[in-house]
Amino acid sequence: MKIVPPHGETHFRNESCPICGGENLRSRQERLRDTDEIGVLECASCSHVFLDTFSHINDAYFARGVFMKEKPFVTTIEDRLRHYARETEERASRVAPLVVNKRILDFGCGAGGVIERLSAVARSIEGVEPTEVFRQWLSDRGAIVHPNIESAKGPYDAILLFHVLEHVPDPVETLALLSKKLSPHGRLYVEVPNVNDALLTIYKVDAARKFLFFSDHLHYFSRRSLGEAIQRAGLSKISLSGHNRFGLANHLYWLAAGKPGGHVEWSFLETPTVTQEYARALAAADMSDSLIAMVGVPVSTDIDLADEPVR
Repeated sequence: MKIVPPHGETHFRNESCPICGGENLRSRQERLRDTDEIGVLECASCSHVFLDTFSHINDAYFARGVFMKEKPFVTTIEDRLRHYARETEERASRVAPLVVNKRILDFGCGAGGVIERLSAVARSIEGVEPTEVFRQWLSDRGAIVHPNIESAKGPYDAILLFHVLEHVPDPVETLALLSKKLSPHGRLYVEVPNVNDALLTIYKVDAARKFLFFSDHLHYFSRRSLGEAIQRAGLSKISLSGHNRFGLANHLYWLAAGKPGGHVEWSFLETPTVTQEYARALAAADMSDSLIAMVGVPVSTDIDLADEPVR
């Protein structure tokens, strides 16, 4: 990726797309919720959306884990695990059929909620987490957690990335590195934010637009740009589907109150049928808030349980 420093500025501005290398970029209207110094670009070639600079991201940034630890709603690791318990349980139950008796790596495992829940069904499960305080927390509890992908030995039958790829400067390189840790029929399970989120595309909630764009998220993928990243990493896309982390109650609350939290405040609006049908409709229209890709290394006979479609 080509980057150049702008005149009179101390940080580098992206001049080409980090996915396809295209230089036909346009500025988008979004402004970040935590800084006015960084803009948002879109690539005309692959539709990838990304911040106009990544200069604020480095190894020390990840090691300190500022974006992971400093949340207004959590003060301790226990608080964090409780706050995300519902989402963690949903993620673990969703991937459990793919990891039974498999060797698993959770890349960007945070405080280890998914590791804890999958340890009962996986043959083995390890993590990669650059944030020192989380890594120490998990190590003290007997988990195997590596500071980076290089120190993870493998091979692994599945590597999980739950909303991690959007944080790394070079998604293509990251996917390629992870694929080298896979067993011959191993899979990458990749979940990322969808730039075509219904809050932005159909409901056009200005408050949500600013909330969803912030400096920790370097990338906002479309189906096209995620597929492009997978291909350029030399990998094979097995399936790519929409997934909703937050449903109708959350969207209605955004429209009414201009802020998140509807899944808690108006949870009575969510029934299993409503949740399922609303998620299905958004996925069909490519307006889910997240995308899920199942990815493998191309081989001549590529048949595995993980080939089942993602739901």
